[in-house]
Amino acid sequence: MRTSEPEPVDPITADPAPVRSVGYHDVVPPVESALQPLPRGAVVPASEQVAPEPDPTDAGTVRASGRILAAQTAGRVAAAGRVAAAGAARGARTAAYRATRPFVNLFAGFGCFLRGLWRFLTSPVLWLYGAAPLVLLALASFGITQGMMAVAESIVDRALRFADSWPQWSHDLLGGVLLLGVRIVVRVFVGYLALPLSIVLAAPCHVLLVRRVERMLGHGAPAGGRPSLWRSWIVAIRQAVLVTLVVQFGWMLLVPLMLIPGLNVVVVLGAVVLFNGFLVGLLVLAVPLHQHGITSLRAQLSAAWRHRASVIGFGAASLIVLNALPVTPLRAVVASVIFTGAVLLHDRMRRLETAPSGEPSEGPRPTEPAAAPTPAVEASSRSALPPSPDR
Repeated sequence: MRTSEPEPVDPITADPAPVRSVGYHDVVPPVESALQPLPRGAVVPASEQVAPEPDPTDAGTVRASGRILAAQTAGRVAAAGRVAAAGAARGARTAAYRATRPFVNLFAGFGCFLRGLWRFLTSPVLWLYGAAPLVLLALASFGITQGMMAVAESIVDRALRFADSWPQWSHDLLGGVLLLGVRIVVRVFVGYLALPLSIVLAAPCHVLLVRRVERMLGHGAPAGGRPSLWRSWIVAIRQAVLVTLVVQFGWMLLVPLMLIPGLNVVVVLGAVVLFNGFLVGLLVLAVPLHQHGITSLRAQLSAAWRHRASVIGFGAASLIVLNALPVTPLRAVVASVIFTGAVLLHDRMRRLETAPSGEPSEGPRPTEPAAAPTPAVEASSRSALPPSPDR
């Protein structure tokens, strides 16, 4: 007897087992219930809202966005180009400035000497400070000469007592010869004494001249006050003696330099002028520097070395003029002109040290960020971009 086989069961159409279906609908809701429309007036939370995607068929919005992006990119590229060009131009100006600055300062120092000469000639009140040393020197030389001549005549009279028995003509002839010799010796001695006398007598006048020129320039007293006149006079005498020694014996540097092979007269002469010019400029600047509290030699040398080109130009001009005038009274007048120019040079040094950097600073620096887009581009971008989804 044949037995019937059981029919196969379709797992899709078959009802789920009771055990597997328990709690399933509680965990995952049916798809039909999730796709049901919301009732009228229902509010969807903001966290569950989905932003609408822009319509790709809106060609106007796409073109406007492309134009904005192109304008912003072109603006950034142009700004970067301007920054790079400004940096290159600034570097070129800085290099040119540094290359030409020594020559400019050299001629500026020479110009300070000319400005000092012009200010001295156009300011009659300064003539008193230049004429006072000459008057004092003339009075001192006259007094020294008369005193030495009186002493010499008394000595000659005492020396001629042994010739009282001689004939009168021989006695007078011997006395005249001795007096002539004494007068020559006295004149030569007073001539050599004129230089140190002019230095000592002119030192107080030079200090007063420096202070007067500073008042004419509108400079008041330094914060720490000015040094006493006695100390200033001692410094002025010391510097005047040193300048005199440089002027008289500075050219002796030519002899050892000429022994070096390969150096011609022009190179040696230029080296001597530059070295002596810096030394003379340093020595003359010591007087106005001392008036502003810079008293040590190291500090004065440091201040002059920072502006060495202008100091060399000023000192070289002063050295040439002093050597061109062998007469002591004329040198005394030129010394007043030199100290006037020294005050102007010191004033220029102070202005350069207190002013901002002299390097060109126009245009943006290379390290600065690129310039922001212009307000017109920002306004056009705000108006042409599509609205945000939350609006």
